Amino acid sequence: MPTPVKRSSKKTAVVLPKNRTESEVLRDAILTRYNDLAPSLNRIMDAGLSEAGRLHAITLFQESLGVTGDPMRNPLNAIEAGRLKDGVSA
Repeated sequence: MPTPVKRSSKKTAVVLPKNRTESEVLRDAILTRYNDLAPSLNRIMDAGLSEAGRLHAITLFQESLGVTGDPMRNPLNAIEAGRLKDGVSA
Protein backbone atom coordinates (compact mmCIF):
# COMPACT_ATOMS: atom_id res chain seq x y z
CA MET A 1 0.00 0.00 0.00
CA PRO A 2 1.49 3.42 -0.99
CA THR A 3 2.27 5.92 1.74
CA PRO A 4 -0.04 8.95 1.63
CA VAL A 5 1.64 12.23 0.74
CA LYS A 6 1.39 14.84 3.46
CA ARG A 7 0.64 18.33 2.24
CA SER A 8 1.50 21.33 4.31
CA SER A 9 -1.10 24.03 4.74
CA LYS A 10 1.63 26.61 5.34
CA LYS A 11 2.25 29.11 2.57
CA THR A 12 5.79 29.88 1.55
CA ALA A 13 6.63 33.56 1.85
CA VAL A 14 8.00 35.27 -1.21
CA VAL A 15 11.46 36.66 -0.57
CA LEU A 16 12.02 40.12 -2.04
CA PRO A 17 15.38 41.83 -2.34
CA LYS A 18 15.97 44.20 0.55
CA ASN A 19 16.85 47.18 -1.62
CA ARG A 20 13.41 47.49 -3.25
CA THR A 21 11.48 50.70 -2.83
CA GLU A 22 7.86 50.85 -1.73
CA SER A 23 6.83 51.94 -5.22
CA GLU A 24 8.59 48.92 -6.78
CA VAL A 25 6.85 46.55 -4.39
CA LEU A 26 3.48 48.19 -5.14
CA ARG A 27 4.13 48.06 -8.91
CA ASP A 28 4.86 44.35 -8.70
CA ALA A 29 1.74 43.74 -6.59
CA ILE A 30 -0.39 45.48 -9.22
CA LEU A 31 1.32 43.55 -12.03
CA THR A 32 0.63 40.28 -10.25
CA ARG A 33 -3.08 41.00 -10.49
CA TYR A 34 -3.21 43.04 -13.72
CA ASN A 35 -0.30 42.11 -15.98
CA ASP A 36 -1.82 44.08 -18.88
CA LEU A 37 -1.11 47.32 -17.01
CA ALA A 38 2.66 47.01 -17.44
CA PRO A 39 2.93 49.89 -19.96
CA SER A 40 1.06 52.28 -17.65
CA LEU A 41 3.06 51.21 -14.61
CA ASN A 42 6.34 51.52 -16.50
CA ARG A 43 5.36 55.01 -17.59
CA ILE A 44 4.80 56.01 -13.96
CA MET A 45 8.00 54.37 -12.75
CA ASP A 46 10.09 55.98 -15.51
CA ALA A 47 8.62 59.48 -15.19
CA GLY A 48 11.59 60.91 -13.30
CA LEU A 49 9.76 61.37 -10.02
CA SER A 50 11.34 61.12 -6.59
CA GLU A 51 10.45 57.99 -4.62
CA ALA A 52 7.79 59.96 -2.70
CA GLY A 53 6.26 61.30 -5.92
CA ARG A 54 6.43 57.90 -7.63
CA LEU A 55 4.79 56.17 -4.65
CA HIS A 56 2.07 58.82 -4.58
CA ALA A 57 1.42 58.45 -8.32
CA ILE A 58 1.35 54.67 -8.32
CA THR A 59 -0.88 54.61 -5.23
CA LEU A 60 -3.38 56.95 -6.90
CA PHE A 61 -3.24 54.79 -10.02
CA GLN A 62 -3.87 51.62 -7.99
CA GLU A 63 -6.78 53.20 -6.12
CA SER A 64 -8.37 54.21 -9.44
CA LEU A 65 -8.55 50.66 -10.74
CA GLY A 66 -12.14 49.56 -10.93
CA VAL A 67 -13.47 53.08 -10.29
CA THR A 68 -15.40 54.22 -13.33
CA GLY A 69 -14.37 57.65 -14.53
CA ASP A 70 -11.50 58.14 -12.07
CA PRO A 71 -9.02 60.50 -13.78
CA MET A 72 -6.07 58.86 -12.01
CA ARG A 73 -6.62 55.75 -14.13
CA ASN A 74 -4.75 57.70 -16.82
CA PRO A 75 -1.07 57.35 -15.86
CA LEU A 76 -0.33 60.88 -17.11
CA ASN A 77 -2.72 62.29 -14.50
CA ALA A 78 -1.18 60.13 -11.79
CA ILE A 79 2.30 61.30 -12.85
CA GLU A 80 1.23 64.93 -12.68
CA ALA A 81 -0.13 64.33 -9.17
CA GLY A 82 3.25 62.78 -8.29
CA ARG A 83 5.01 65.86 -9.64
CA LEU A 84 2.80 68.06 -7.49
CA LYS A 85 3.76 65.93 -4.49
CA ASP A 86 7.41 66.54 -5.43
CA GLY A 87 6.72 70.26 -5.76
CA VAL A 88 7.54 70.25 -9.48
CA SER A 89 5.12 70.89 -12.33
CA ALA A 90 5.76 70.05 -15.95
